[in-house]
Amino acid sequence: MSSNRSYMDSPATDAISSESVVRFLHRFEEIAEKENFDLVEPLIHERAFFRFNDGDFVGRQAIRAAFEKTWKGSSEVKKERFYLTDIVVLSMDHASATATYTYNWEGSQGGRQFRIQGRGTRVLVMERGQFQVIHEHLSRFPKAQ
Repeated sequence: MSSNRSYMDSPATDAISSESVVRFLHRFEEIAEKENFDLVEPLIHERAFFRFNDGDFVGRQAIRAAFEKTWKGSSEVKKERFYLTDIVVLSMDHASATATYTYNWEGSQGGRQFRIQGRGTRVLVMERGQFQVIHEHLSRFPKAQ
């Protein structure tokens, strides 16, 4: 596969593979880093359901509001980096894929560095030859007992 293909190029012409799922996940995070929901929106299914620590968000408008609230954040928080690690593709078929991962958010607040990690799951569906996120669940790791 040529490296100059865009995220919107159809993996439907290729078999859905672990590699195409991982590429989509990384491309999604690259686009989200731009903090412009208009760029993210085509990657999210119109009936998507996102579950975060602060609530459930159903449909693109609710998900937009959640993303924009996060991006706005506090003026004291300086986000430096958000990225995924430990990606495991759990399932794939001709129309969908599921993956789990660790999310990492690093930044500073009040001059002090922080790093937040948690776990995530995304369910992707193939719509008109393009991957879209139909479900995402993010949560912090459980506290050690």
